[in-house]
Amino acid sequence: MTDPSAGIGLTLEEVADNGSKTTNILEEKPLDKDSAVSANPHIPSVSASAVLGESSSLPEHIPKCEGVKFGSLDKGSNMLDQIMDSFTTTGFQATNLGLAVEQIRKMREWRLSDTEWKEGDDPSLKETEVRTRIRARIFLGYTLLW
Repeated sequence: MTDPSAGIGLTLEEVADNGSKTTNILEEKPLDKDSAVSANPHIPSVSASAVLGESSSLPEHIPKCEGVKFGSLDKGSNMLDQIMDSFTTTGFQATNLGLAVEQIRKMREWRLSDTEWKEGDDPSLKETEVRTRIRARIFLGYTLLW
């Protein structure tokens, strides 16, 4: 599986899919006035070039947006887990929720025994059976906006 976070967090300066050329979209010239995209006189050419520009293909490592395929869900297993797994390819906000779900799953699976004991660590945590019982503690925090 490709890394779903590979295309997330891009700034206004993005690396174009044509090699190593870097394009700053704020410095791009407006579309030609004869272009079909900017031919509408009610749309400024700068806006048209930013919003109505021609599409380009995504790089191969970017997952395709597919959404939840309800017809192909396995009825015998946990359907909620399957829906949460599909979030990484549902859309921008759902992708970030899907990445958060993956991170929480990793945190829930983690045990202190996954980390090697080193000299200087607490000696009471040296035994493997003790380290296996210690799990990650997850705190939920939120902010209310009034």
